[in-house]
Amino acid sequence: MKVALVYDSVSAEKLTAKVAEVIAKALRGKGLDVTSVPVGDAKHLNFEEYDALVVGTPTMAWAPTKPIKEFLKGLDVNKVKGKKAASFDTQMRSFISGNANKAMESRFKELGMTVACPHLLAYVKSEKKVYHFLDGELQKAEDWAKGLADALSK
Repeated sequence: MKVALVYDSVSAEKLTAKVAEVIAKALRGKGLDVTSVPVGDAKHLNFEEYDALVVGTPTMAWAPTKPIKEFLKGLDVNKVKGKKAASFDTQMRSFISGNANKAMESRFKELGMTVACPHLLAYVKSEKKVYHFLDGELQKAEDWAKGLADALSK
């Protein structure tokens, strides 16, 4: 199974990129063929060649980043309809932080894609304007990716 993993990462620490790396490694470990790219490089991918799409973003103002929104808006329904999809986001643990996954999953459904499994929320914190993961979040991402691999293989 071929999987395209597209992500955006905006903090200096590139936390969403780190989650994407963990997910890609875990999916490969389960035998999937994964192409992982930052959203700026996604225009070079031919989505007809992939069986599934995974998209990740930090939550910014209760939504995906602008580049991820534009990427999802620009997807050709004829190239992705019927394919499986999943999403993840990084966010502060707060009732006011919102959730980018809801918008991404809604777009997947508009495109006729099947959401393969519940989304991943990877929580971060800021200490002195430096972002870090909460304890256990990268392990949670790895575990999620293994479950995603199982769901994609069904």
